[in-house]
Amino acid sequence: MNEISKNNKKFIFKYEPQSSIKEMFTHLENTVKTGKKYIQPKNVSITNDLAVINQILSKTRLELFSVLRTKQPNNIHELSQLLHRDYANVWRDCQVLASCRIIKLQKGGKKIKPIALYNQIAIDFPTLVRTRQNFKSLSDSV
Repeated sequence: MNEISKNNKKFIFKYEPQSSIKEMFTHLENTVKTGKKYIQPKNVSITNDLAVINQILSKTRLELFSVLRTKQPNNIHELSQLLHRDYANVWRDCQVLASCRIIKLQKGGKKIKPIALYNQIAIDFPTLVRTRQNFKSLSDSV
């Protein structure tokens, strides 16, 4: 059984515009007070900046992830050939995705095998709840 079939799940970039450093310290404070740890799932990365998501999930990195999943190359050199890209650029993109825990880089002798840890990458946007007050202020501005 390969790595992908064992981990039949998705990696989620969660966009929370209200998320802040203050919120992180609130979780820490609650942990100290209650003794209960706040544990963020490993397959979720939260940011309050869309530019961060855009930077990490570039078109070339998404293509790399897709080829990695479908072709399962044995090493980064093979992956760079499948992508028709320079080895150094593919290596850098693999390091970025590995630092986000989307892929892992498995060392085997002199070669490094990139392995997709998820079947999908998703971006989760918050649902905006509109009240009558929101609609009233919107209609006043038009």
